[in-house]
This record gives sequence, structure tokens and C-alpha cells, in this order.
Amino acid sequence: MLILLTGCTGFVGSALGPRLIAAGHELVCVCRPDTLVKFGERIDWDGTSPIQPEKFPKTVNAVIHLAQSRSYRQFPADAREMFAVNVAMTMSLLQWAAQSQVQRFCLISSGAVYEPFALPLREDAPLAPAGFLGATKLAAEIIATPFSACFAMNTLRLFFPYGPGQRHRLIPELIRRVSNCEAVEVTDNGEGIRLTPTFIGDIVEVIIAMLASTRVGTTNVGSPEVLSVRQIALEVGRQLGIEPKFKTVDGSPADIVPSLDRLSGRFELNRFTRFEDGLRRTLFDDPGRTI
Repeated sequence: MLILLTGCTGFVGSALGPRLIAAGHELVCVCRPDTLVKFGERIDWDGTSPIQPEKFPKTVNAVIHLAQSRSYRQFPADAREMFAVNVAMTMSLLQWAAQSQVQRFCLISSGAVYEPFALPLREDAPLAPAGFLGATKLAAEIIATPFSACFAMNTLRLFFPYGPGQRHRLIPELIRRVSNCEAVEVTDNGEGIRLTPTFIGDIVEVIIAMLASTRVGTTNVGSPEVLSVRQIALEVGRQLGIEPKFKTVDGSPADIVPSLDRLSGRFELNRFTRFEDGLRRTLFDDPGRTI
């Protein structure tokens, strides 16, 4: 299968690309001009300018759209770039895929679409994200829906990917705090938010399985193992031999725990990596991490 992959230099894309090639697929990587990719054939496109069809392959079997804005922490300063990459780029790619008679399209979305996480996190829940990141992710999902008439369309909402090489996200930040003997913030119940940390290798395997599946639609992707911030920090401390410090802050803890009923019908949940094993690989298989 010839696959067009965007976001190939990101955390998920850099793990997915080599795995796709190892599985025997041909890979064309869409990259920003200022980035370096070490696998597949390269096409330069920043996602904000019009697609130049002559630069793209004439025949593509599947698209996996992972690219998302790098700027998302400052609102409203980052709003324009988030819209340009998360929404407008998605629209351009969908239109090109339809015109090019692509057979399958996999849109990688985020659990952020469920913010403020008040209702059960089910794929059929009514959504109105409170944050702009979630709003742009949901907008991309909405504009992608009509294109299901043109090709098999799968949308995957990822929850808390982590693993070796990741930086500046929740799990790496907790590792940093415990390693530096800084206090980890928890809410009044002493536990903090409850979530489903999902090892990067499992994310990759789910994407590959969905690519091969005849089923289509929107699917939550997360580990069935639910942990609180306190439990995660304690496990980090256990593996590093450091007693974590905690600080209680005001606020009600959120449960960011997706329904996995739909995923369980498409992927065996017992295949997911236990957090203690994924954390061990994150801590000790990452040559760039100093502990």
C-alpha cells in the first residue's frame, strides 16, 4: 500500500513511519521545509499554502493525517496558526485526496474535543470544546465527515500518548518534577485528575489496525488502564528510587477517561502495554533523557 503521511517528524509520526515501512508499505512523507525526516520519500509542504498536485504522487492508497500545529499553548496568540494547520490544512488534504481517488483516509484527532470533560467521553456525545485546540480538532472532524462519501474515513481521538523521546507533555513533565524533587500538584482529594496514559507503540499498532480494517467511523484510542496523577508520580518515583513530593491545590479533579467500547470491537484491549512497563521503556530506552 502506498501511504501519504503528514506529521511524520512529530512524536507519533516518527514512531509510526518506520513501523509502516517495516510492515511492507511504501511511504511518502509530507514535511515542513525546515524539518528532517529519516524514512520514506519526502514532499515539502507547510500545510498553509495551496497543494501543488504535481509534487504529490498520482496514485495513493491511503492518507494518515497526523500533522497539527506546534503552537497551541497561548490563546489567542496561537489561534491563527492552529486554525491554519489543524483546520485549513485538513481541508486542503481532504479535497486533494478526494480528487486523487484515495481509498482510505485516517484523521488523527484528540481527546481535547471532549473538553471540559463533563459528560461521558463517548464518540456519540454532543461536543462543544471549551478550548481552542479542541475546537480546531472538532472542526477538522466535522469538515471531514462529508468526505466519507469519497473514501473510507476513520477518525481516531488519541488520549495521552507517551513514550521515549516525548517532551513537554504531561508524562514527561511528571517525570521531570519527580526527578528534580519538585512538588507534583494534586487536587483536594490527593489524587489529581484520572487519565489513561497510552504507550506510543500501542498508538501505532491501533493506527495500523484501523488502516487495515473494513470498519469506519470515529474511535477513542486510549489504554484501558486508568491512573491518577498521584499514582503516575508514585510509579515514576518507584522506578527512579525517588520519593515524590506532592502539593495540594484547589480544584475538583477531572476524569479524562474515554469510553473504549467501540475500540474494543476493533482492537484487543489486552494488547495494550501496562503503564509500569511503558514507563520503564520511557525512562531507560530514551538516549536523549538524562535521569
